[in-house]
Amino acid sequence: MQRFRIRVFILFLFCCFSSIGYAQINLKSLDELTCPGNKRWEHVTMLSNHAKNKVEILARDSARSCRALVQSQLSTNTLLGSVIYNTGGILIDDGWIRILGSGSQRLNRSVPEWNAGKLYAMRNEETFYLLVADDVLGGLFAVKAASIEEIENIGQVFYYGPNSLTWQPTGLSYSSFLSFCFAGNIKDFYDDFRWKGWQDEIKTIDCNSVISCYPMLWTREGLQMKANRKLLAIQTQWNMYQGKAKATGKQKTSAQRQPPRPQPASLESMWSMSTTSR
Repeated sequence: MQRFRIRVFILFLFCCFSSIGYAQINLKSLDELTCPGNKRWEHVTMLSNHAKNKVEILARDSARSCRALVQSQLSTNTLLGSVIYNTGGILIDDGWIRILGSGSQRLNRSVPEWNAGKLYAMRNEETFYLLVADDVLGGLFAVKAASIEEIENIGQVFYYGPNSLTWQPTGLSYSSFLSFCFAGNIKDFYDDFRWKGWQDEIKTIDCNSVISCYPMLWTREGLQMKANRKLLAIQTQWNMYQGKAKATGKQKTSAQRQPPRPQPASLESMWSMSTTSR
């Protein structure tokens, strides 16, 4: 009898905690997140049509884009939500800059997949950094905001460069950041970091990989682009930024360290995904 009561009590607690968990998730559905009309996407199309830089909008996979939108909990009435839902990502200058969308074969990372576990690593009591793009040198672009609602209305894009290792404000909103990528002076932004023949070299680089330089880019040799360059998986670069890289042993190449294929499934929001970096 006593064992029976204990089992009933344990089952009761399990039900209570399960109910709490579901209440906390409470995800908006795909129908709630996909808004009538395409004004935000029309804006992206307009930017593409007037682009001064080389822009490639990667085709979306319908199932993957729907999943990514629900995981992001951003509606298509926001510019970032529209990019997630309508693209597999956007490549600028043959992939020098990679703007994240819902993921594709060439850019196998969606906004929620890439941010899962990383949001907490870059968060303080008031704000967080949401990763939205990166570059071939391992630089990261993120929107700094205090809530989901602030991401586009108030949030500003910051850049974490391998030459500074600190978040620096760009003075751009996400919308302005897209405009800059499509038609801005990227050459000046990356002044001194492009070498002779870079165009041909980066065309062959997988968009889940970055060029790691040694000596580092903040050294005199690095600034003069006299550093040795090698490819690393971008996750490995992230781990290095977080101080998680192994002190010994050779890092595997990008071909050996590709990010895992997204699992079919869970509609867990990126805001509540495991805090363990991918």
